[in-house]
Amino acid sequence: MSDNIFDKEFASVPEFARIYRELGIQAVPAREPREGKSWKRPALTTWRDLETGLAPDDTFNSWYGPKGEHIARTNLGVITGKASGGVFVIDLDWHNHPEAAVWWHEMQALAQTAGDLVTAQQTTGGGGKQLLFRAPKDWSPPTNKTPIGVDVRGEGGFAVLAPSRHESGRQYQWDEGLAPWEIGISDAPRWLCDQIDALIVQYGGHRSGGTNPVTPTGPVIHTPTPETGTNAFGLKIDGREDYCARLVWARVVDERRQVPIKPGRGEIEQMAEALFVIFERNVKSRLTDPSKSNAELLEMEGRGLSMLRQKMHAAFAQWDNKVAVHAEAGPPEKPQGYESPRPTEPAAETVKFNTATGEIYTEQAPPEMEVLRMREIRRLPNPEYLVDGMVIDNGLGFIFGPPGCGKTFIQLSMALSVAYALPSWWGRKIAKSGPVIYISSEGSSDMKFRIGAWENENKIRSDDVPFFLIRQSMNFMSPTDVTKLLKAVAWVATEERVNPVMVVVDTVSRVLPGVDENLQKDVTLFIKACDMIREAFGATVVGVHHTSRAGNLRGSTVFDGAGDFLLGVEREEGANTGQIIAKKIKSAPDGWRRPFELKSVELSTWPEETSLCALPAP
Repeated sequence: MSDNIFDKEFASVPEFARIYRELGIQAVPAREPREGKSWKRPALTTWRDLETGLAPDDTFNSWYGPKGEHIARTNLGVITGKASGGVFVIDLDWHNHPEAAVWWHEMQALAQTAGDLVTAQQTTGGGGKQLLFRAPKDWSPPTNKTPIGVDVRGEGGFAVLAPSRHESGRQYQWDEGLAPWEIGISDAPRWLCDQIDALIVQYGGHRSGGTNPVTPTGPVIHTPTPETGTNAFGLKIDGREDYCARLVWARVVDERRQVPIKPGRGEIEQMAEALFVIFERNVKSRLTDPSKSNAELLEMEGRGLSMLRQKMHAAFAQWDNKVAVHAEAGPPEKPQGYESPRPTEPAAETVKFNTATGEIYTEQAPPEMEVLRMREIRRLPNPEYLVDGMVIDNGLGFIFGPPGCGKTFIQLSMALSVAYALPSWWGRKIAKSGPVIYISSEGSSDMKFRIGAWENENKIRSDDVPFFLIRQSMNFMSPTDVTKLLKAVAWVATEERVNPVMVVVDTVSRVLPGVDENLQKDVTLFIKACDMIREAFGATVVGVHHTSRAGNLRGSTVFDGAGDFLLGVEREEGANTGQIIAKKIKSAPDGWRRPFELKSVELSTWPEETSLCALPAP
């Protein structure tokens, strides 16, 4: 059945089942919510015999043929794994678990190509997302649930499909243009499979099927414990798991001592691969097979990269407790061969022979990092702005000035204009509008008055505008606080069904309690926390900061270097007017000045109250 004759708006459930079947999906009748709490199951007395391949035509017709037993059912689903040609489902319940949104944003950041994660995708009746992928032939997709709302349906799994009806009364629906007959079901990239395995290990699960991240192998081969712990060359052949654990622990404690913000999954994977180089150099497999490398043989024994990855994720799970205690106690014990941290390995070289000249030469392996030629550089997209020519989209910037200069009122005016989707702010086009999150533990009690004054001057008002205030005190030097903030931002993204476009930190000093802002190391951690927000959600982060006695942006020059835009604010004490000075704007002219005025506004909603409002001066 081709998509030009399949109309999903009017198709019956049996017609959906047939088109799924034509795509190689094991579509089966599913129970309905009225049939009990465990309704997300096949409506069959037995279905385990359907896990290895598509059901015979006679069986399918007995369900969905002209006189089929289940043609009146509203629900159907897919038996995942081998039954559907390796199709598995990633289920993101981010409506109830913000952590699921954070995990998926991390996966998007790890994507190596633009199409890595583009595949058939549906919105569940409960508000979550489900994505369908096909597993590589050498990887068996697991079936697991995690406490962060990221579930996987692989071998032996089952998932409900559109147009089934949820217990809420809403239907499952394929997202626009992402139905499987429109876009197909993409092959899962290998890195995503590794991330799924790591997720399951981190949350105490296990995987079905099991595979080898180094090379495909069979089951783990158990070997007897030798009488000695090393071979004739001094390489460890016993005590390898303990050696691996000590290597991993030293690396994780070192990371905590250097940067107290927990790294993302991608960084952890890179650490594991780099550490495995040390591990594999100092241990030897007990197996012998001239056709396989030491790394492959170690993996066959269950003593390879997979084991090291599991131990590393388990160690990072203790980041805020046991790791923190050991890091404060001093440098970790350094096991054999460990360096702190190990520098990047040099690129591999291949020996070549030129038959024409008789020359023997080496050829460097292709770089792992992207290197663009001139024609590719010319095709790069132009810089995008949130506020034209001033605030860069997905950038980091600062608006700064002395206390009482009006910088908060200016930034609030900009943020509200973006959230209200106004066409421009102070004569500059707003190129992108959407949810705004304003972090302010200082002066939050009169925030409603400040907003009211801005609304009065702009003659607009709405209780449904996507503007959000976070007023709790927080510390950007605390990994726990940063994680809580990421979850809060993810909650907003889930509620609004779109990522925030701007996150304002007012003021920077309030989220760095007790920190010496002149220390490069501490300011670097603050910048890293801001970058985590930008990279996870694609939002612009704006810090409201103070000036030094010299009138510059206060603190380390790291602030200046990291900022994509720096806007200084000046106003003489007691004056109603001042000016904004563009100190730095990446990819746009700077040095310009913009006059403004602070106007006292009587509030119509609160007649006895007034508040200041920043307005462009004529």
